[in-house]
Amino acid sequence: MKQQTGLAAVYVGANRKLAIRQYPVTAPQGKDVLLKLLRSGLCGAAIHILEGRTAIPPSFIPGHEFIGQVVGLGRRARRDGLGHRLTPGDTAIACVANPCGKCFTCRQGETASCLSFGMTNIRDPEERPHFFGGFADYLCQPAHTVVRVPRGLNLDAVAAFPCAGPAAIRAFELAGNLRAKELVVVQGTGPLGLFAIAWAAKAGCTVVAIGGGANPARMQLAKELGAKVVMDYRKVDEARRLGVVQELARQLRRGNGADVVFEASGAPSAIPEGLQLVRTLGRYIVPGQCSDNGTVAVAPQLITFKAIQIVGSGQYKLRDIGTHLKFLGRHRDLQTKFARCITHRYAVRDANAACDNASRGVSIKAVFSESGM
Repeated sequence: MKQQTGLAAVYVGANRKLAIRQYPVTAPQGKDVLLKLLRSGLCGAAIHILEGRTAIPPSFIPGHEFIGQVVGLGRRARRDGLGHRLTPGDTAIACVANPCGKCFTCRQGETASCLSFGMTNIRDPEERPHFFGGFADYLCQPAHTVVRVPRGLNLDAVAAFPCAGPAAIRAFELAGNLRAKELVVVQGTGPLGLFAIAWAAKAGCTVVAIGGGANPARMQLAKELGAKVVMDYRKVDEARRLGVVQELARQLRRGNGADVVFEASGAPSAIPEGLQLVRTLGRYIVPGQCSDNGTVAVAPQLITFKAIQIVGSGQYKLRDIGTHLKFLGRHRDLQTKFARCITHRYAVRDANAACDNASRGVSIKAVFSESGM
């Protein structure tokens, strides 16, 4: 029988084209599980690596939003990271973050802030079993770093926010979660912002979204996912945006601004505005600054005199993936809307075109799929 092979897009250096390479598919060993590509998202964090804004040396296979079908199990790979039994044919989400479990923060249960994070995809693909990252036809992954997807969920809905969803959930939890009737401002209408809008709206909050209108479909989705007010920062200046939020806070009797501002734009320039938008004793959640995009000046006295809580969050736990999947299961109406976020599909062989388009903001959400269709 002919050896089965698959393609992988390999990072060979910043601002260089990905190398499309073919590798043999081998049976998983020990506690590993082999997944065959169903969907694999292009997250902004991966684009930042390709553009040199996040320093990771070559070579490795980028991508951390892999959803695949279980096609092989090592002899000791019986259950996923949440304790669910794995069987061939199951669908599973992989999480490339691999906390050490031993450092100070891990011992406190905060594995999302591990001091010695390992990444399962930061390995040379020339080593067997080759398929370590999400930009590939297969992924070989430790079973304890995958989560089985419940049957009956729309696969595209699951693939729309496999990173952004759990990341937003973790950030909101760190900030004390949301309460019904709160006023929430979301800065940014990319995947992280869109999920945050949906999460806050389903929590019974009044949501204001501030995004860029270069892709009108994003602004329309923000409305459909529950934003009461959507403002294009290119058309509505900062002073007017602040006025809109403060007037809405007055009408809702929420004080002098938003209870919560959620930074999902990734633009450092959003930070000073966020400090203005949040009310006295409010919370400013900052999970969107995931690469080095430079610095920005802030007015620290605002933090002092408004007694603002600033909460950063850079990763998520496996159980946040489980919470995300349960959220989808509870809100069937969102599955159709989330699925529509996937606007572009590519085969792995077309990874360079996919990354170029993602960098230019062509898509709402782009994915690799088994056929590229």
